[in-house]
Amino acid sequence: MPLMKKQLLIAVDGSIYSSQSLEYITLLFADNPDINFHLMTCISVSQSVIPAAADSSNSLMPLSPGGEKKKQSAQYYLQNATDKLIRLQIAPERIDSTVEMSGYNIAAAIQRQAEHLLVDCILVGRRGLNTLSEMLLGSVSTTLLKKCHEIPLWIIDGEVTNKNFLAPVDGSLPCLLAIDHLAHIMEGQKDITIYLFHCLHFLGKKIEPNPESFYHIWDKEWCNTHLTGEDHLFHGPKQLLIEAGIPENKIVILPEISDLEAAHGIIRQAEKHQCGTIVIGRRGDEIAKGILGGVSDRTIKHAQDIALWVVG
Repeated sequence: MPLMKKQLLIAVDGSIYSSQSLEYITLLFADNPDINFHLMTCISVSQSVIPAAADSSNSLMPLSPGGEKKKQSAQYYLQNATDKLIRLQIAPERIDSTVEMSGYNIAAAIQRQAEHLLVDCILVGRRGLNTLSEMLLGSVSTTLLKKCHEIPLWIIDGEVTNKNFLAPVDGSLPCLLAIDHLAHIMEGQKDITIYLFHCLHFLGKKIEPNPESFYHIWDKEWCNTHLTGEDHLFHGPKQLLIEAGIPENKIVILPEISDLEAAHGIIRQAEKHQCGTIVIGRRGDEIAKGILGGVSDRTIKHAQDIALWVVG
C-alpha cells in the first residue's frame, strides 16, 4: 500500500537559522520520497519602520531597499535553499517555492500560505531573540506559536544531528494528537527511535482514562481497546505508531519519573537519550494552565539545540 504524500512548508531567509532547518529536514527525510518541501520567503510591500541594521539576521524580510530588489533577494534566498537541498540528496521534483508579499506581519503571511496549500506543518528556525528584542521587534516563531493552532508548528533551535524523538504522554487529547501527527509524518520510517515518556510532576493533575472523549477522532472500538487499562498512557500512543508502520522495537517506553516541573523533566530526558526532536501537544488558550504556565510553553521556552514539534 503506497504511503500518503506529505508537504512541509519551510520559511527561509538566507540566515544560518533557515540553513539549519534545511539540514534538519534532510537528516530525517532525504531517503523518504513521500515528503515534499515548499520553500517560501516574504518581502514587505512597503518600507519597513525597523532599521535594517537592527535586525539584519533575524528578519525573514529581505533588507534590500526597493520592491524589485527585495524580490530579487528573496528569489536568491530560495534558489540557494533549493540548491542546498539538492546537494543534500533531495530530488528536485520534491521541492517547490514561492515569494510571498507581506506587510510587517510575516507570521500571518506564512500562516495564510500554509492554510492555502493545506500543508502538514510549518517549519521555522528560531532566532533566539532575547526578551527585549521580542518586545520591540516581535519574533516569527513566537507569533506563530501564539496565533497558529490548526497547523502543527516545527521550531528548529540550533543544529540538530540526531534522529531520536521524545514524545511526552499524559493521556490528554493534545498529547494523542501530537503522537498522531508524529505517526502520520514518520509513517513507515524504520531508521528512527521514538521514546515515550510520562513525568509525574508534583504540581500537575493525573488524567484518568476517558475513551468516550476520543470517539469523534478514533472509532469507539479502537478507543475502548487502546485507551483503557493500567498502561493507557502508553498503550494508545504506541498503537498509533505501530499502525503507522513504525517498528515496535523502535518504540521505547521510558520509566516514569517525578520532577518538580514537568518541562524540566522532558528536556532532561531528551538530553539523556540524545533526542533531536521533542513532539509535544499543547492545550488551547481556553484551558487554565496554572501559575507557571503550560508545560508545552515552558518546554518551548527553555529547550535549546533541539527541534520542537508543537501540535494543537
